[in-house]
Amino acid sequence: MDATSTILIADDDPGARLVLQRLLTREGHRVLMAQNGAEALRQSIEYTPDLLLLDVLMPEIDGFEVCRQLRNHTRLREIPILLITSLGDQQSRVEGLSAGANGFITKPFDMAELLAHVRTITRLNRYRRLLSEQERFQRLIELSPEGIAIINEESRLLLVNPALVALLEAPSAGYLLGDTLLNYLHIAGLDRYRAGIRALMQETQQVWRIELDLISVNGHATPAEISLGRFRDQNGAFAQVIIRDISERKRAEAQIYRQVSRLTSLHTIGVAITASLELPATLAILLDRLIEELHVDAASVLLFNPRTTMLETACNRGLPRDLAEVAICAEEGLAGMAFRSRQTVSLATFPSEMLISPRDQMLAAAFATYFAVPLQARDEIKGVLEILQRASFTPDEHWWTFLEALAMQAAIAIDTSSLFEDLRRTHAELKQSYDATIAGWSRALDLRDRETEGHSERVTELTLRLARWMGIPEDQMEHIRRGALLHDIGKMGVPDHILLKPGPLSVDEWAIMRQHPVYAFRWLSAIPFLQPALDIPYAHHERWDGSGYPRGLRGEQIPLAARIFAVVDVWDALRSDRPYRSAWTEEQTIAYLRSLASTHFDPAVVAAFLDMIGQGRRE
Repeated sequence: MDATSTILIADDDPGARLVLQRLLTREGHRVLMAQNGAEALRQSIEYTPDLLLLDVLMPEIDGFEVCRQLRNHTRLREIPILLITSLGDQQSRVEGLSAGANGFITKPFDMAELLAHVRTITRLNRYRRLLSEQERFQRLIELSPEGIAIINEESRLLLVNPALVALLEAPSAGYLLGDTLLNYLHIAGLDRYRAGIRALMQETQQVWRIELDLISVNGHATPAEISLGRFRDQNGAFAQVIIRDISERKRAEAQIYRQVSRLTSLHTIGVAITASLELPATLAILLDRLIEELHVDAASVLLFNPRTTMLETACNRGLPRDLAEVAICAEEGLAGMAFRSRQTVSLATFPSEMLISPRDQMLAAAFATYFAVPLQARDEIKGVLEILQRASFTPDEHWWTFLEALAMQAAIAIDTSSLFEDLRRTHAELKQSYDATIAGWSRALDLRDRETEGHSERVTELTLRLARWMGIPEDQMEHIRRGALLHDIGKMGVPDHILLKPGPLSVDEWAIMRQHPVYAFRWLSAIPFLQPALDIPYAHHERWDGSGYPRGLRGEQIPLAARIFAVVDVWDALRSDRPYRSAWTEEQTIAYLRSLASTHFDPAVVAAFLDMIGQGRRE
């Protein structure tokens, strides 16, 4: 017990209670008093005292019975109990010990003896609590899903938890103890790690965080985030190391970077289409981007010649010359199948029964996997885009999405070169392909978190309605629409175990979750045509009173598009069913928005939104 210990005095003698209260209060303890056994039991249950001074001879329930009931209580059985008694016979002491008492004070009690008993129990309780806290701390370390270690100034491992043993693929904790952490860090990150350790040990830095590759006992590399914190005890200076496996986050980032790269490629091809009517140059750019982004071995564009009814190679990358020069009838072969059916042909292998044309037989001899995508523009088939790979592989959804977008652009390029007068229309189709890709990202994010499926499309529509209601110029609507669709794209960088966690997030998990607007800004700001749409993804979690994130903007520092979207986003979230609650009524949601005007939301936007909703109900 310490200065804030709670001691319960149970005695039917008011004078004895008062003497004990004064004595123990001077010692710095918090004192509770009960005048009978029943009250002692009630206060013990309510306050869980650190020590009970219990008179034996009390009316109704004596001290022995109180002691027995407390020892049978699951939560209170460990409370130290000193019996205060005038009974000096051995039988009474035996009965008290049998009931569970920890000791006796004989009336009239000696003050020094009483304080000695209390201080003894104080030391025992302090030691017991220290052991309990140590066990809890050790248990937390053992159960932590993240690697935890204690190292000395030479980076030697003094403590490791099971998660770190597993991460390093070590046979046991003893295998790692005494070894240096440097042996398990990739050489490329050693200088940064050493700089962090020096800063910690020289006390110029309290905490240091770096990302580098961890090398396991078996030589496997794992991307990791290492956090170092310095502490000192009587044995010297040490560092606590927390090692987090960030493989999942890195994969998500890599996927986002691939998507950004592919979107940039689409934009580059679009620029080529609108800047030049030279079809060969445009198709060359398209195939170069296709080879680079999809990592395939060969690709070709076959155009339909209506005069000869043949499919002729207009451009190719990676095909042998004898194959590139072969023209085929539009009614024959695998390419002809895609042309006639207007359906994609996808073959993981070349079935012998399908190798009818000589060209297909030559392709089968050189490649293992074949795809043919019909090129359609304005509902007219223009040709076929072929993709070939020497090794068998199975494309994922993102691969197909990009291929379909490229096929659409190839068809647009072909149509543009022959129909210059329809340039504006083909440009609109190109823009549609960008927006389809953006919408695809939005749907992919909704599908990743099924609790919010369909959310992006609903809030986009409602945000555009509110923007028009507030008189936002029409030339800004496209940027607002894209920003609304991509408002949560940064969550692609948040690991699944945080984004999809069923329970409340920890402080560290919230810190990661609140980075998603920053991720969105980093990924999208590199794409010029999406820069005007960044206001919503980057600022929709800012609050009118400055308490939002990531930048703590306040008032009109927050872009108007983000202020509009913030109201719509909360409206849709509250008006939608979730697994953990039913949708709010319209009246509840309106009241909630009004309550947060001037704190979370721009009051003018809330007023405009409620006016718009009210107008909709009246109509």
